[in-house]
Amino acid sequence: MNILIIFITIAILLRTKTHSMPIDTYESFDYTTESFPSTSESFPSTSESFPSTTESFDSTTEEITTEITTTLAPEVDREWEDLILGGPTVVNYLGLFMVHASRADQVLTPSDTYTIKYINNVQSLHATLFQISSAMQIAFQGARDDLIRTRNSMDQIPEHIKAGLLLIKTAPKDLLSQLLSYILRNIERAAKEGSVATKRALERFVSVGLLVEELAILLTSTLSSSPPKNLDCLVEANVYANDIKIQWNLLVKLFRKFSERANITQTTLRNSFIEPIDQAQKTNGFGSQSDRLTFLDKLIPAAITIDQSSYLLNMMARTYSDVSNDYMINQITSNEDYLDLVIESLRTTSQRQLWQKLVSQSVKVARLAQERHNQFSGTSSIRQANYTTYLKAVLAL
Repeated sequence: MNILIIFITIAILLRTKTHSMPIDTYESFDYTTESFPSTSESFPSTSESFPSTTESFDSTTEEITTEITTTLAPEVDREWEDLILGGPTVVNYLGLFMVHASRADQVLTPSDTYTIKYINNVQSLHATLFQISSAMQIAFQGARDDLIRTRNSMDQIPEHIKAGLLLIKTAPKDLLSQLLSYILRNIERAAKEGSVATKRALERFVSVGLLVEELAILLTSTLSSSPPKNLDCLVEANVYANDIKIQWNLLVKLFRKFSERANITQTTLRNSFIEPIDQAQKTNGFGSQSDRLTFLDKLIPAAITIDQSSYLLNMMARTYSDVSNDYMINQITSNEDYLDLVIESLRTTSQRQLWQKLVSQSVKVARLAQERHNQFSGTSSIRQANYTTYLKAVLAL
C-alpha cells in the first residue's frame, strides 16, 4: 500500500503545473473547484520523465524575508478593495487632464533650485502627458504578465503542501527524504517566484509615481512664474496633476500590498512548513508512525494559514487583472486622442463622457471587489473542512 501511495504522490508532482512563462489569462483559479488528490489516481506513463531536481529559479533580486510584517491577517485584510478603485480612476483623470490640456500647450518651468529627474521635455505639457500615458501603459502591461506568474505560483503552493503531507504519512523512510526534498524545493521556488514578480511590478508603479509627482512639482513652480492670462488653466492643470498623483499612489499602495502578501506567504512557508520539516528530518522526527502523526497534527494549522494567504494573493491579483483588462490597459491608450481636440463642444462632451464612465466603472469595480471578498470569506470553512477530511483520509490509509 505504501508503494502505491508513493506512486500516486509522484503522479501528483508530475501533473503539478510549473510554468515560468505567462499562462492563459483565462485559466480558472477558483479555490472551490480544487480537490485533494484522490488515491484512485493512476500513475503516469513510464515514458514521462521525473522533473529535474537541479532546476532553479533564476533571480537574484529577492531574498527570503525573515520577519513577517504587520500586514493584516487574510480574513480581515479588506483595504485592497478600496485601493483597486484607483486604477480606473487614474485612467479617467488622465483623460480629463488631456481634454483640458488640449486647449493650449504649456512650457513647464522648474524653480531655480530644482533639478529635472524624470520628465523628458519640459518645453511641452503635451509631450509630458504622452510620456506619463506611455509609462502607465508599460506599467499596466508589465503588471499583467507579472500577476499571471504570481497567480500561477500561488496556485501551486497548496498542491505541493498536500503532496508533502501525504508523503510524511505514507512514504517509506528511505524514499521520504528524497521526495520531500523535491517537494520543498518546488514549493519554495513557487513562493519565491511570486515574491519576485510582485516586487518587480511594484517597482514599475513606484517609478511612474515619481514621474507624476515631478509633473505636479513643475506645475506648481510654473504657476508662480506664469502670466495672468493662463493662470486659471494652470491652476486647473495643477489640480488634475495632484489628483492623478493621489490616485496613482493608491495603486502603488495596492502593489505594495501584493508584494507584502507574497513575502508573508514566503516567510510563513519557510518558518512554519519547510524549516520544521527539515529539522524533523535531521533529528529523525519521522522515525515512527506515531511521530509522523504527531508532526502532521502540528503541521496542518500552518498548512491552512499558508493556503489561505496564497489564495488571498491569488484572488487579489485576479481581481486587479480583471479590472485592468476591462477598464485600464486599452482605455489609457485611447485617451491620448483627447490632446488633439480643437472644438470646445467636443471637449465638453468628452469631459461629460469621462465623468460618466468613471462613475459607472467605480460602481462595477466596487461590486466586483465585494463579490471576490465574499468568495474568499466563503472558502475559509471549506478550506478547514478539506484539510480535516484530507487528514482523516490519510490516517485511514
